[in-house]
Amino acid sequence: MKSVERQPIGRTPSVIAGAAIGSVIALAAATAPALAGGPLPYDLITPPPNVNIAILYNEVTSGSSFYTANGTKVGDTSIVTDTPILRYVHTFGQIAGMQWGVQVIAPDTNFIGNTKLGGTDLPSNSGFAEPQLSAFIYPYSDPTQDAYFNITYFLSPAVGAYESSASLNASNNQMVNNLEIGFGHRLFGPPKGHRLDFEVWLDGYIYGVNNDGPAVGPFTSHEHTQPSGQLIVYLPYYVHPSTAGYIGLSFEQTWGGKSYLTSPIGNFDTGNRIDATTIGVNAGTFIAPTVAVQASLTTDVRVRGGLKNNVIFLAQIAKVF
Repeated sequence: MKSVERQPIGRTPSVIAGAAIGSVIALAAATAPALAGGPLPYDLITPPPNVNIAILYNEVTSGSSFYTANGTKVGDTSIVTDTPILRYVHTFGQIAGMQWGVQVIAPDTNFIGNTKLGGTDLPSNSGFAEPQLSAFIYPYSDPTQDAYFNITYFLSPAVGAYESSASLNASNNQMVNNLEIGFGHRLFGPPKGHRLDFEVWLDGYIYGVNNDGPAVGPFTSHEHTQPSGQLIVYLPYYVHPSTAGYIGLSFEQTWGGKSYLTSPIGNFDTGNRIDATTIGVNAGTFIAPTVAVQASLTTDVRVRGGLKNNVIFLAQIAKVF
């Protein structure tokens, strides 16, 4: 089950060759769309039937450099976001022995401070991002062996805070279809004891068209994004089995997501991609039988066609009722 939209939530500016389409969009508001981002380790554990789970997140990101699609660094950049997120999960009775449920995720993205790229100030537009409407099912679940297989589908309608004149938007004004598969298993150690688990998540994204893209001369453009993918690997080590307390490492790789504009005067590559390598640490524990907390601290180590985040910090608290 997905945990939160990954930064950049909204639109990161692209450096586009001004000679190609003029200075009007030399620093265009055309960017790679947000990915529904990484689930944390507890997201793979099969929830009980007929329960509700309320989850509150807060994610803070900070980036100080932008990398073009060919790897050129653009310094004197500052984009900081603070995103509180509400998530509600409801499970039903099993279908053919498989647990299933539905969920909704609602992020609210706020751009903090003076946002700029290459020394140029960027207008920003904070507000609610696209909600994620989702259904999930567990074709396989064996808690005695810490073994789970999860399939989740997300639909994000093209709603939210968006202005075509803004370089940074909370919403990308694009419908997103996202299929996610998660698998986890114990690597070594006794089940429910001090052990090391392995989790791998695979996501595929298909994007709709933003028909109110940034201006190309006197014309409104249509913004297109090619499909993208995401791989996340977790290695949580359970140091306190009685409370499911863990600490672990994470690795994330995204690819694809080439963004381009179509307009009456031609088609133009924005230079934006969804191509980042991210590493980090994460930890979690149950502080009560029905209350869990998790946190992650990650950093981008390689980016092409997007903002390189120095810090991505996420804190989460969940209540089962």
